[in-house]
Amino acid sequence: MKAKMLLGMVLLSMGTEMVAAESAAGRAGYSFFGAGSDFMDYEENTTRQIGGKTIDVETSIGLNFTQQSGAYVAVNQDWGFYLVTASTLGESGSDEAWQIDDITVRTNKVAFERQRLGVLATYRLGSKDFLLLGAQYGSTEFKRFAARLTPQAVAFGITDTTFSDGTVSENVWDFSAVAGYEWNTLFNSAAPGWRYQLQLIAGIPLSTSITNTDVNEGDSFSAGFNGLQLRLNWVYGYQFSENVLAAFSLELGFARRNPISRDFTDASGVTEFPENTLIYSYPSLVVYWSF
Repeated sequence: MKAKMLLGMVLLSMGTEMVAAESAAGRAGYSFFGAGSDFMDYEENTTRQIGGKTIDVETSIGLNFTQQSGAYVAVNQDWGFYLVTASTLGESGSDEAWQIDDITVRTNKVAFERQRLGVLATYRLGSKDFLLLGAQYGSTEFKRFAARLTPQAVAFGITDTTFSDGTVSENVWDFSAVAGYEWNTLFNSAAPGWRYQLQLIAGIPLSTSITNTDVNEGDSFSAGFNGLQLRLNWVYGYQFSENVLAAFSLELGFARRNPISRDFTDASGVTEFPENTLIYSYPSLVVYWSF
C-alpha cells in the first residue's frame, strides 16, 4: 500500500507540474514533500457489558514518522486544485489501557498505520483567500497484541477467556466529502520573503468500511454518514527564490466515528463497533518547488 502511494505521488507530481506549466495566469503551481512525526491519542467507548459497566479503551502514540507530498495546480486566475497524500512510515508501537470506571483491567500493545489521499478544488475569494471543496480517502490500520489482565480485573469477573487472545487487527477506510477555507501566500510573488498558509477543513465520511479479524471471521462491515473530521494546517516558511520555498508545517486533526451496528453478536453480547475518537498533531518540515 505504502509503495503504491509513494509511486503514485511521484507520477502525480510529474504530471501536475506539466499541467501547471501550461496553465493560465494565476498563483503559481508547485509540488511539495515533507516529513515529520505523528503524535496521536485514540479512544474507544465500547458497548461491551462487564459487570454492568462499559469499557473505555485509551491509547497515546508518542512518535510515528510520517510523510506528506503532493502538488497544487493552477487552472486559471481563480481556480486550481490540490492533490495530496500522507502516510506513516512504519508502525508505531505503544501501550493501551482498557478501563472500567477509570480502573485499568487490561493492558496490551497497539501499533497504528495511517494513509490519506485527497483532492481539493480551490476558488479564489480574495487576494489571499480561497474556498476549498473536495474529497479524501483515508485508511487506518491498528494491531493489538501482548494482552495482559491486571489484578483489578478479578473484581469485575474478568478472566483470560473474556477477551480475545493473540493478535487482533482492524482496518478502517473511509471516503469523505470535505470543505474548508484557505489563507495562502505561497509563491504569490517571485521575490524572496516569508510566506504562510492556513487551511481549515471539515469532512463527513460518506462511506466507511471496517474489517476486524476478531469479528464474524473477518467479514467487513459498512456504514455511511457516521462521523466528523476536522483538520487545521498551518505552514510558515521562507521563499528563497522564484522556485524554492522551505517551511515548517503543523497539522492538527480530530476525527470521530459514531457506533456502527452489525448483524453479528459475539460471546459478550456486543452488537456494534464502538464509537471512537482520534486526535493527532503532525509537525513537519516541508520543501516546495515551482518550475
